[in-house]
Amino acid sequence: MRRLPIFFVVDVSESMVADLPKVDKGLQMIVKELSSDPYALETVFISTIVFAGKSKVLNPLTEVYTLSIPSLPLGGGTDYGEAFTCLMREIDRNVVKTTASQKGDWKPLVFFFTDGNPTSSSYKRVFDKWRNEYSRKASVIAVSLAARLDYSILGQITEQIYLLDDMDDETVRGFFKWVSASIQTNSVAVGDNKTVAEDRIMKEDAGEKVHKINLKKEKRPGQDSIAGDENVRVIIGKCSGRKKRYIDLYRRDNSGVFSEEGCFPVPDEETYDELSSGGGSGSDLDMNEVQHKDDCNCPHCNNPVIITKCSCGRIFCCNPQCEKSVDGCMQLTCPWCGSTGYYQFGSFSVGTGLG
Repeated sequence: MRRLPIFFVVDVSESMVADLPKVDKGLQMIVKELSSDPYALETVFISTIVFAGKSKVLNPLTEVYTLSIPSLPLGGGTDYGEAFTCLMREIDRNVVKTTASQKGDWKPLVFFFTDGNPTSSSYKRVFDKWRNEYSRKASVIAVSLAARLDYSILGQITEQIYLLDDMDDETVRGFFKWVSASIQTNSVAVGDNKTVAEDRIMKEDAGEKVHKINLKKEKRPGQDSIAGDENVRVIIGKCSGRKKRYIDLYRRDNSGVFSEEGCFPVPDEETYDELSSGGGSGSDLDMNEVQHKDDCNCPHCNNPVIITKCSCGRIFCCNPQCEKSVDGCMQLTCPWCGSTGYYQFGSFSVGTGLG
């Protein structure tokens, strides 16, 4: 039997922390939709690859009726090069090639989901390899998740780039139903021994908030200096009580100001470290120049202050109403380095992650 391999390559960087549950549900919905389609059940095999600063295969190519995609993890950084290196490795290992004695798998479909520009320049070398050796072996559909990206970078590997205007529940649900319907259309075609033209892979009706990017109309600034996504700032903090990490997320608005989107727990710290870049950091963020969100508390203990800066440079939470006070200063112990010191309110800058 000739299979139709589907690869979901999903950005799970820190800037995705608010939207990962929606993407998670969307992928599960696709599997459910395909499970009721006889053509898909016979031909479609799905693999899920996640990437941040590092990449990981969540599940290898698996037939739809036995597939259960694990929950999406979280990591630091957005390394396109890592993602496509992992993808090429999986194609080489698991996609059956056509030979003189057998028909191989159908041409794989790759859905590449991201909300940020790359934080490493490794993509340049990897994209060259993709174009030279893999571009005819697989079709790539890139999806920008409500983000302002440098589309010229994604344009190096595909002309099929789509933008979600919004990540509200209705848009995300409609988008993933569209992806599912497009996969079903392709599975019917290969079931009838036909192929689908590159620009017809995706069904036309994507909804009002999904747009295909016209690369000819997009500015192409390029990125020679990689130091984090300039539209996002993430601050990594630690709960002073439970000693668990959290992410304080800021996103640049249309006026150029960074607005606080929320504070979120790191779901699995071991996997987070496994998927995060080994070095490098984003730009500093001046706490006086951001738009803070009301009632943005620690997600672990509900402390109202989530940006307390230790002399070690790390961030943690506190509750001024409950802390011991000496001459107007709070006596606090940093959960990162263990040192105890005296703190008071003031203005300062904070180092950020790669996003």
